[in-house]
Amino acid sequence: MPKLQQRVVDGPFGPMQISHDRRPSVVARVQGAGMPTVTVVPDRDHGAMNINGHNIPTSRTRNRTRTAVVGDRSYELRPLSLRRAELRRNGTLIAHARGSFRSYAPGSTIPGLDAGITWSQGIDPTDVAIGQAMILGFGAGAPGVILRTVFFWVDNLT
Repeated sequence: MPKLQQRVVDGPFGPMQISHDRRPSVVARVQGAGMPTVTVVPDRDHGAMNINGHNIPTSRTRNRTRTAVVGDRSYELRPLSLRRAELRRNGTLIAHARGSFRSYAPGSTIPGLDAGITWSQGIDPTDVAIGQAMILGFGAGAPGVILRTVFFWVDNLT
């Protein structure tokens, strides 16, 4: 049975707990006081999410933008560069995220585990729970074709 890892991160509404396992199937959970619990299966290309046990429709565009629809809210996680992304709710910027190079290392199973997030004003606990889970599961930034190719070969040669 995999060992459950836990960490606490500071959020705009107080501490949030991120729980995750590493293998064989990686699942991460974001929860905090007054926040809905969001579970994410991390993967830059095919990740999945649910909120309080209900599936959240997600999709990925050609420019690697990830979208999630929760009720009347549409969230977009847009990569700006290799390690930077912005999060939008219904088109309005609500957060900036900065990832680490460690998230691109071979064997890294949770793309946004070490990402730093700067939140904007006018957000609520649902925004934070969904946003934190999207960044955690899909990463902050886009690795690009060259870096993905390098890490593909490094991963397969080791």
